[in-house]
Amino acid sequence: MTSGGGILGPRLLISLHFPAGPDGVRHALLTVDATLHAEGISDDLRDRTQIALAEACNNIVEHAYCDRQGDNPSITLDVASDRGGIQITLRDKGGPMPNGQLPGAVFPQIADDDPLLWPEGGFGWPILRSMARALSMSRCHGQNILRFRLPGVDDPLQSRQKAM
Repeated sequence: MTSGGGILGPRLLISLHFPAGPDGVRHALLTVDATLHAEGISDDLRDRTQIALAEACNNIVEHAYCDRQGDNPSITLDVASDRGGIQITLRDKGGPMPNGQLPGAVFPQIADDDPLLWPEGGFGWPILRSMARALSMSRCHGQNILRFRLPGVDDPLQSRQKAM
């Protein structure tokens, strides 16, 4: 493996294991952001990483562990980089994804101009799907494994989407 995440693959930047709760997630997000900043990752990619990780981790806390709070819920996070962007792997021992499939990419309907009447949830997966590439979820030995990639700004697909 090369230090710049070149020909031989990604370079692990950080690996964390933290409690699956608001404080644990907040600390992990701050730690990841500081690590990416120290590595010279662009502000744009750091911002997108924060949004994607916040959505994914909060979904784990709120849904995967919703019935398992007594089991010392935790999340393991690996962040790697290469020339094309950031690769994220999240592992948890919460409940399986309903129907064994990731939720869709359709945003909830907003039928009113009053923000107090807007749906409280349902935005996380569509946001994550719009930002991530190679999004996959598997379950192995009672563990959920979520993987996704956040492309750098020089990615042609990302550039086309921003131009639209």
